[in-house]
Amino acid sequence: MGATMRALACLLLACCTLGAQADCPSPLRIAFLDKPLPPMLNGEGPRFPDPPGEFVRWTREALARLDCDAELVRVPQRRLISDTAADVNQLTLFLAHTPERAAQLAFPLREDGLLDTRLALGESQLALYVREDRRQTVHWDGQRLSPQGLRVGIVGGGVEEPMARAAGWQLDLALSHQGSIAKLRRGQVDVAVLPTVSFNPQTLAEPPALVPLQPMFAPVYFFAPASPAFQQRHTAWLRRFWRTLCETARGPRTLPSCH
Repeated sequence: MGATMRALACLLLACCTLGAQADCPSPLRIAFLDKPLPPMLNGEGPRFPDPPGEFVRWTREALARLDCDAELVRVPQRRLISDTAADVNQLTLFLAHTPERAAQLAFPLREDGLLDTRLALGESQLALYVREDRRQTVHWDGQRLSPQGLRVGIVGGGVEEPMARAAGWQLDLALSHQGSIAKLRRGQVDVAVLPTVSFNPQTLAEPPALVPLQPMFAPVYFFAPASPAFQQRHTAWLRRFWRTLCETARGPRTLPSCH
């Protein structure tokens, strides 16, 4: 009798394990930017260095908690959104929400259809950065940037582009935020629009130091949006992944805000 019960218990355990594995989506490709955003994303190009950065660590921990596997890839900025919208990649990380992006990608929504900021992986502000030695010559009151004709550096296709264009500024497009920083330091642009969450303060303090102008430009919320097709195929799993990723990224100090 004891042997029979043990065999039955093993069979039930095996069935539960197979059920959990079967629930994992396949294929599952998760895309990351191929440019560095230290300490959140390290290295450049198609490979992940060791350590890869916080974004990759969060993702691997969340997948491990769900007992699922995924292929992690790095792609250029211009392909992060388009490849995910086309379901080439099923998820991408780490993207700020904008209405334009929400028209192409699936972001977590509340029951009333509004953006579910409880599942945000991070919250930040877009700020206008200047070289510290020019801080007194560039003025920003929250509505107007002066003097006129300043060159403003942004990332083409970044969350800041539609807002910067709407402001009517003279824009200089870079391929990455690191590119904007380099141009600002060299004096190729007068101002750069950067998300405050994405940079180690020590990086910005390297001479010539960069400082943000007050007030901040705009709030932003960051997520791991999915392809609409993937969301339709795996609605329940995607919600569990978003919640688990949020808990991993934000830590126990924020719980139960991820629910």
